Amino acid sequence: ARPGDRRDPARPRRGDALTDTLALLAAIHEADLEAVRAVGRILPEVAHAADEIAARLDAGGKWINAGAGTSGRLGVLDASELPPTFGVPPRLVTGIVAGGSEALVHAVEGAEDDEAQGAEDVKMAGVTARDVVLGIAASGATPYVAGALRWGKGIGALAVALVGVPGSRLASIADLALVVETGPEVLRGSTRMKAGTAQKLVLNMLSTAVMARRGLVWRGEMVAMRPTNAKLKRRAIDILGRLLALPPEPAERLLVKADWELPLALVSERWSLPLEKAREWIAARNGNVARALEEE
Repeated sequence: ARPGDRRDPARPRRGDALTDTLALLAAIHEADLEAVRAVGRILPEVAHAADEIAARLDAGGKWINAGAGTSGRLGVLDASELPPTFGVPPRLVTGIVAGGSEALVHAVEGAEDDEAQGAEDVKMAGVTARDVVLGIAASGATPYVAGALRWGKGIGALAVALVGVPGSRLASIADLALVVETGPEVLRGSTRMKAGTAQKLVLNMLSTAVMARRGLVWRGEMVAMRPTNAKLKRRAIDILGRLLALPPEPAERLLVKADWELPLALVSERWSLPLEKAREWIAARNGNVARALEEE
């Protein structure tokens, strides 16, 4: 303290980024912006990975996210959101996390160090040569994820690494490496922060781009979403109304008639087809709703 300064030297002072709440939040916010910029630098690689993943799914494969801690939880989160958003089967994209389901809500210490368990969990998920294994780890070195990637690649699955360190172990194992260099954390070593933010951004981009490539997005709308509750039913009515210029009441009647199958309602109304013919039209395009809406 300066001479004459009677304040307690241990008391937080405004302007100290580690003790002043607003300054700390500003530092975290700036770090998150760095994460956004880091993701922007690898967009070509993310686009290439999305195209490759979509091709595997189109050929009958499935997609597994594998990670530990924050990375594993983010992989499970993104996978779990795809069925309601894009109407895909729950088994098409799934997530596995070191330590199993308990690790989704509690830290399971040491689980990330078990490389053999990573391989076993991917094996138990039924991964085949047609599939995709996406390993997520900020350090690029997590043994559990290395085991998952190595086993998947060994049987011919597409191995993709989402990491934060160039030249890492996981990047060397993978067929495709997405390296998001976010740099040091505000809270040193806490990769749940901007490294986790970057992972969430990339996972959102990948899954959305893959589903768009598979025809589940049309004119910026989620045309295959599943209206499984009141909120989502209202959203389906809105989507039908926006895309086909229908007032809410006729849109709702059409969806009820189609048993709330949004793709069916859209194709039926757009081409004035009976519902069964609309179903056949979508099936003939392998479930590609965008194609079914574009091809008269």
